[in-house]
Amino acid sequence: MVKIDKKQFLLLTVAWFVISYIIMWFLGGACTDLFSGGTCMASGGIAFLRDVPLIGLLIPYNAWGSFLYWFAPIAGFVIAFFGIQWYNKYFETKEAAGILFIVLILVALFAGYYINLSWYYGEGAALNSRNGVEVGLHFCFDNDDSCSATVGKLNNELQQQAIRNNSSTVKQLLPVRFWPELRESILLTFIFGAIAAWIPLFVKNLIEKREEND
Repeated sequence: MVKIDKKQFLLLTVAWFVISYIIMWFLGGACTDLFSGGTCMASGGIAFLRDVPLIGLLIPYNAWGSFLYWFAPIAGFVIAFFGIQWYNKYFETKEAAGILFIVLILVALFAGYYINLSWYYGEGAALNSRNGVEVGLHFCFDNDDSCSATVGKLNNELQQQAIRNNSSTVKQLLPVRFWPELRESILLTFIFGAIAAWIPLFVKNLIEKREEND
C-alpha cells in the first residue's frame, strides 16, 4: 500500500475542500453574487431534491444570498479540520476522527439550534401572550406545510378544552418549523463544511489503522 505523507495529505485535503465547496455552492443554487445572490443558476434544477426522503430535509438549502452563506462552509471546514487534529493530539487519541465523535458533534449542533429557536420564538410567544391567552411553542420536524394544519387542530382542541373546563386562560401554540428554519440558516452550510473536513481525517485514520494491522 502506498503511504501518503503529510504534504500529500494536505494537498489532497485542499483539493477535496475545493470539490466539496463547489458541490455545496451548486446545491445552494449556484449563485453568482457574493453579497446579494445575483443569478442562482441551479435553483430550479435541483428543486426535485425536496421530494427525496431524508435528503429533502436538508437540501437544497437556502440560496447563497449573502456573504455569510459563502463564508460559513469555509469556517466549518477550517474549525473542524484543525479542531479534530488538535483534539487527537492533545488527548493522544484518534477518536475525534471516528464516526461516534462526528455524530455527537452533529447532535450538539442540532440541539444548540433547537435551543436558539426556542429562545427566538419564545420571545415572540411571550409578546403575544396577554390576558386570557397563553402562547406556547410547537416544534415540527417535517418538511412540508402540515405543521400549520397540525397546530391549527391543536389550537382548536385547546380552545374547546378551555370552554369545557370554563378556564379563564386559553393556551395557544405557535408553530416552529425546525427543518425549514435550519435549511435557511447558515448553520447548515457550516455543518456541511465541518463534515467535509471530517471525511479526509476519517479516511486517513482508517488507512493508518489498516497499516498498523498489516
